[in-house]
Amino acid sequence: MGRKAKIIILVSVTLIISCFAFWDAPRNQVAMFLERNAVEKTAHAYLKAEKEKNSGQIYALLAPSSDYKRTHSYEEFMKDIAENHPLSIHEYKIVRIDRLRGNDNRKNYPGVDKFVQVEVEVTFSHTGPNSIYNYSFTFLKEKGKWYKG
Repeated sequence: MGRKAKIIILVSVTLIISCFAFWDAPRNQVAMFLERNAVEKTAHAYLKAEKEKNSGQIYALLAPSSDYKRTHSYEEFMKDIAENHPLSIHEYKIVRIDRLRGNDNRKNYPGVDKFVQVEVEVTFSHTGPNSIYNYSFTFLKEKGKWYKG
């Protein structure tokens, strides 16, 4: 390999590394690629638990650092459900997972490593199949595990 080819390869590799180190877009795309399956799996587990009214699974998938989970025991959670009769999900479809970002607010969220938005289309049991509602849920990563925020 000639000197000119080596210089071109070296410059190309340097530019690629610089882009990943200093430009957020490629770095975030790589991070999303690495995290997407885990986020999607957690989102499906949470939405399935909501659909099946599996209170234990719903509570387990709430982020440990969330204000609600820190201030409410499982028994209090069950009491809230009984008193407030949450809407029943009939169907859901995850539309988009985006805005993966690191935690730049450690003061308010000390245990959170990352945040991500999960956009979902939902139909509720009482509304009929043509009534589709769009929601954006925040999921967060704590100690290597994704939770509903």
